[in-house]
Amino acid sequence: MADTLERLRKHAAYQPLDSAETYNFINKYYLPRLDTLHTGRKIFIYPLIGRDFKKIFKDDSTRLVAEYSRDTINTRKTVLQPPPIMDFSFNEKYGWNNKKLLNTEIISDTSLVNQAKYPRHPAIEEVEAWHRKFHSGYICISYPQYNPYTKRLLIREWIESGYGCGTGRYNTFGFTKIPGGWKAD
Repeated sequence: MADTLERLRKHAAYQPLDSAETYNFINKYYLPRLDTLHTGRKIFIYPLIGRDFKKIFKDDSTRLVAEYSRDTINTRKTVLQPPPIMDFSFNEKYGWNNKKLLNTEIISDTSLVNQAKYPRHPAIEEVEAWHRKFHSGYICISYPQYNPYTKRLLIREWIESGYGCGTGRYNTFGFTKIPGGWKAD
């Protein structure tokens, strides 16, 4: 059981890349992908908050300890928790530096649609004003999170297109560190 928890701890040891590595990764491996999307190289100034791997490890290790304990009554009462809901909150402590991102426009304000005035269905004029300013939208991305044990990097993105609904707007991408760079998983 201890070795299972240790393996789980190592698989949950993700942490944000340092600033220099982050901008190097974004410029060389992530931004070229945006050239193929309708949004182009437009990124929201505040990154998405990455996954909370410490909480995921804590929840999983608690479940495993209960599952493998000798107290079978306790084991039967173990309730499996659903996977965490994807949190697409912004980390307003940090912001992307426009001077460090190649050929990229930083979007800093999305307040064109007055949500207080139109809480459920914004007026067509407001949505049209949003599209005039941002065209096809922009991307919100998280700081890349890297696991030194597994050599994997994760980055989350959210395509914002002016309240348009649809599938494929939320993605998590994985990369593996290889000699001289990164390989998409």
